[in-house]
Amino acid sequence: MALEVKLLGDTHLAFESNSIGASDLPGPIGRHLLTRLVIDPFPIGRERLIDDIWGASPPQAVDSVLSATLSRLRTALNGIGLDGRALIISNSGSVNFVRPKGTEVDVELAHHHIDFALRDLRSGDVREAHRRATISYSISRRPLLTGFERDWLDIERDRMYHVERRSLGLLCEVAQRAGRLEEAIQLGREHVRIAPYDERAHKDLILALKAAGNHSGAVKVDMDFRERLRGDLGVDASADFTSAVAAAG
Repeated sequence: MALEVKLLGDTHLAFESNSIGASDLPGPIGRHLLTRLVIDPFPIGRERLIDDIWGASPPQAVDSVLSATLSRLRTALNGIGLDGRALIISNSGSVNFVRPKGTEVDVELAHHHIDFALRDLRSGDVREAHRRATISYSISRRPLLTGFERDWLDIERDRMYHVERRSLGLLCEVAQRAGRLEEAIQLGREHVRIAPYDERAHKDLILALKAAGNHSGAVKVDMDFRERLRGDLGVDASADFTSAVAAAG
């Protein structure tokens, strides 16, 4: 059985019939450190790792603290039947989490499923596209390391936000194609909530509202979006957006 790693939401690792959660890891720093190592498949320099974890306020004897935390992480991994020393390799210059063959990491699964969902939709397999997009959305909407603020986390959170938007857009399109207009509207409203300046999100919601016969609702979404663009960004909606909305009647 492969190692399963969930980094989004509540941290969870499972191997065979054993599992550990956040409470089994060496505190918030241990959870932060494990996430940083697992999310990057390549060795990370110790200086960079220290900066990513502690930023401008490292503890005294930070190198010793790092080594001790890595040791405790290895012990936690031993507890689920893995070889912690083989998984977390540390030397004087770098640290690396060596994934066992077949390891599944939720962050990567989210990317994988939305990429294949788009391929499935293009090939006409709407049911499989919907299944994969649903999985991707359910993963990507979970938070990553709540309570921590670091530059590397901003990058990873932005990647997940992009996956969440792609998943919602595809789910909305599939629902509208299938004539499930209330579902398409609900998904569309969530999409514009998390992407208030995204033209495609607003176009999809407007088209779903019009298809459902809610023309006044569609007009309101359109006007609110244009006002938001002008007021916040100082720009107008694109000609493509305007044409697509007008063509829908």
